[in-house]
Amino acid sequence: MKDRNNNMVEFESAESPVVNGKLPHLMCTSDDISEIVLLPGDPSRVYYFEKLCEDYRIVSCNREYTVGRGKYQGVDITVCSTGIGASSTEIACVELIEAGAKALIRIGGTGVLKKDINCGEMVINTSAMRYGGASQFYAPAEYPASASYEVVNCLVEACRDHKTAYYCGIASSVGSFFAGQGRPAVGRKFYSDDLIEKYQNLNVMNLEMEAETIFTLASIFGVFSGSICAVHANRMTDQWIVNFEPYQMEMCKIALTACVKLQHIYLK
Repeated sequence: MKDRNNNMVEFESAESPVVNGKLPHLMCTSDDISEIVLLPGDPSRVYYFEKLCEDYRIVSCNREYTVGRGKYQGVDITVCSTGIGASSTEIACVELIEAGAKALIRIGGTGVLKKDINCGEMVINTSAMRYGGASQFYAPAEYPASASYEVVNCLVEACRDHKTAYYCGIASSVGSFFAGQGRPAVGRKFYSDDLIEKYQNLNVMNLEMEAETIFTLASIFGVFSGSICAVHANRMTDQWIVNFEPYQMEMCKIALTACVKLQHIYLK
């Protein structure tokens, strides 16, 4: 078809786009996606796995989405960045599930609301408050955002194997880093003074931005889900760890150990 300037233009279906046989945002095919997918937010963390996996290669890079694939102890693993927040995470999850993913596990960083959890330790979320935004288009507010017991169990066992301190609990996934998490924006406050206290009264363990989207979509479409995050900040002690790469690497190792357990016990 030609446009008004007489240039040839290719079109795909706007409702269900496919670009040269590939998923429109991840820019890969179902042949590139394994059953287990690890989901960091930051595209740069996809490259961490070059040091951890065998036969690891980068499959695609497009926008905030970088996809890598390799093997760990014989288990096929895909790593796909989601970008920050619910909207970009929704796109990644839907395209990955359409491509055949059977387990989606978030690996990231988080801020905790409990004084006794130290920066660098691990948080495994069992469920999350749905303040992300994107999942509201799939399910009503009453629909729970819960991790799969199977994945939680594998992550807990993996932390024990690595002798790493971990905590399990409820997250609040918030579609805002500043106002929604009780931080001033450009020197101004757009939140109530008791925002953090309200979370604490509900025994919320941590604040982050992606878990509830992953949990909700995975539940709806019948795949496993989970989340493990290294603690980057403690809001009670007002500490933000500057060099968190070592803790992210430790978390990646734990996640890979959990993937092996998940594959051999639940996906065999």
